[in-house]
Amino acid sequence: MLTPNLPQEILIEIFSWLPTKSVGKCRCLAKQWPTLLSTPQFIKSHLSRKPHQENLILITPPPSRSIYSIPTIEDNTFSRKLELPGKWTEVVGSCDGLVLLVDEEEEKFLVNPITLEQVKLPNSPLALKRGESFSMHGFGYDSLRDDYKVVTLSYYDTDNEYEPDCADTFVDVYSVKTGVWKRVENSPYDHAVPHIFCGAFVNGAIHWLASSRESGYRSVIARFDLVNDVFSEIPPPSGVDVEKFVFNKLVVLGECLCMLDVRQNDRTDVWIMKEYGLAESWTKFSICADYEYDMLKPLCFIGDAEVVLVTEGETLVVYNQKEGNLKDLVVDGLPAMFVDGGIFVGSLVSPASNVN
Repeated sequence: MLTPNLPQEILIEIFSWLPTKSVGKCRCLAKQWPTLLSTPQFIKSHLSRKPHQENLILITPPPSRSIYSIPTIEDNTFSRKLELPGKWTEVVGSCDGLVLLVDEEEEKFLVNPITLEQVKLPNSPLALKRGESFSMHGFGYDSLRDDYKVVTLSYYDTDNEYEPDCADTFVDVYSVKTGVWKRVENSPYDHAVPHIFCGAFVNGAIHWLASSRESGYRSVIARFDLVNDVFSEIPPPSGVDVEKFVFNKLVVLGECLCMLDVRQNDRTDVWIMKEYGLAESWTKFSICADYEYDMLKPLCFIGDAEVVLVTEGETLVVYNQKEGNLKDLVVDGLPAMFVDGGIFVGSLVSPASNVN
C-alpha cells in the first residue's frame, strides 16, 4: 500500500504507469485517490505514457447494432459487449481513447469505451437538410487549443455528368471544449465520390480522398488542418492511378496514413505512409489470396507480420505478410459479422469536457 504522505507529484508519476483498468480499481482503495486520479493533471500524465495498447471496437449488423470491444488481438483473446444504449451504424474515428460514433438516427456521440462515459453532441445548426444532401465526418485533436474537434463535410449532389458532382462542399467544425459549431471556408475539392467514408486523423489533420476541380479532375489526398481549419494536399503513392485512386479507401493503420486499393484478380494493395508527408516513404504490401470477400478496411497490426481487416462480407480476417496467407479471426464471445469497426487506445479522458 502506498503511503498517503507521498507528495501528489510522486503519486501521479507512480499511478500514471498503470493500465487504465488498474487505475479504475485504485480509485476505490483510498479516500484521497478518487480525486487525485481524476484530476486533469493525472489524466494528461497517464495519457502521455507510451505505448498504449490498441483495442478493437466493432458494430454488429441489424437488428441489434450493438458494440463490442476486443482488448487484445492475440491467442485466447476475448470480447466484451459494451453497455452503451443505442443502435449504432458507424465508427467515425478515435483519438486519445475517445471514439466518435453515429447511430441510426444520424446522431453523433462521443464515447470512452473503457469508462463507458457517453455524450451526445448537438447537431450543427448549419447542417444541410437530411435526405437532400450527403455528409461525411472526421474526428481529431487540435494541439494548439488542446481541443477535440468534429469536422463535417456536406454538399448537395448536382448529378451532372460533365462537371464536378458537388458545386460546394460546406465545412462545419465542432469544438468539444466550447460546445460550438462554426462554418469555415468551403473545401476546394470535389468530395462526391467517396462520400460514405470517414476521414482519417493523422498528424494533426483529418484526411479524405477527393478530386481536384482543375481540368482532368485528378485524385488527391485532401488534408484538413485542425489548428488552422484549412485544406491542403499531401502526396499520394507514386504507384497509384492519379485518375482513379479517389475510389480507394483511406484509413489509419499503426498510427500511419494508409490507402487501400482493392484490385481485380483477388489482389488488394495496402499502401502505408511511414513518414508523414514524404512521398518516398509510402510502402506497399499486397494481399493475394483466393478469398470469398473483398477487403474493406485494415484495422490494426498483430506484431510485425499480421494485419487484422474487416471484409466486405462483414467478417474479421487476419493476413500474414510473411507467409502470404489469410485466415478468419475467431474471438470468444464475439458475433460472427460486423458492419463497421475501428481502433482506440485505453484512456481516462472524459468525453464530457476537454482536459485542461
